[in-house]
Amino acid sequence: MKVFVYGSLCRGEKNHSYLNGSSLLSEQAYVKGRLHSGSSYYPQLIEDKEEWTYGELYEISSSKLKRLDELEDYVEGKGDSLFVRKQTVVYLESMQTMAYVYYWPREPEGSRVPSHDWKVSQFVTLPPFYYFAYGSCMDDVRLKSHQVNHLFEEIIGRGILHNYRLGFSYHLNDGSRADIQEKHSHRVEGVVYEIHKEALDYLYTREGVDTRAYRPTVIELELEDGRIVRALTFTVVNKKEDAVPPFHYAEEIHRGGKRYLSQAYMEKLEHHFLHILKVEHFNEYLKKRSQQS
Repeated sequence: MKVFVYGSLCRGEKNHSYLNGSSLLSEQAYVKGRLHSGSSYYPQLIEDKEEWTYGELYEISSSKLKRLDELEDYVEGKGDSLFVRKQTVVYLESMQTMAYVYYWPREPEGSRVPSHDWKVSQFVTLPPFYYFAYGSCMDDVRLKSHQVNHLFEEIIGRGILHNYRLGFSYHLNDGSRADIQEKHSHRVEGVVYEIHKEALDYLYTREGVDTRAYRPTVIELELEDGRIVRALTFTVVNKKEDAVPPFHYAEEIHRGGKRYLSQAYMEKLEHHFLHILKVEHFNEYLKKRSQQS
């Protein structure tokens, strides 16, 4: 059976141990519902067909479900349960499924959760924290042109995001922009920075969070020394099929990634730009770089 979680049961949060041994099916899932901060350490999800809440989807055993019922103070048929468990539709990037969700059955407490994601709201409260760049934000030339390079001076190095692929699913008039999409046995490499609030404000503006171009999300990364850390990154809200990015954008990704990412990943990226997406002028760019090195 499946359960969708959105608060203290998520990875890295206080009660995640209740899900130890369960299979993570998606960490970019969402349901219809309105999320409030609550008055305790856990948020409250209110049924609302016009809103949405991001969280994680797990495959669990019946014994695990019983433990979750106890944690959420849910007893079937009991009118004054703290939370109410219901089956609802859970949306994934390319499909939807049914899963159990714990809803708050009374008037909500606290404020609305920003970005519809409780993990993000908790993660960004105590900077500094890690930020994972996998697109043009790896490029210091772009950062210097925006006069914000001083906000991204703390470079941790290469990060590896497992079970994701690099997509180009955000479409603009001049071409696409990069995205991360869940896909088993794939990986995305990027640059990990340690950032503060001013850099976060810049990223929210640059990534179009207010206009729902991208949304922030918290993911787990592997660093070069083998450590697993949590980091903030951004993913496209309304994903489309991959499209060709403009040359200047592909150049920024390649130029930024060349400093830190593995040779194997860079070769795969070059092949993708040359032969899959067929970015105009990219072959000439690579030849010019080769002659200069």
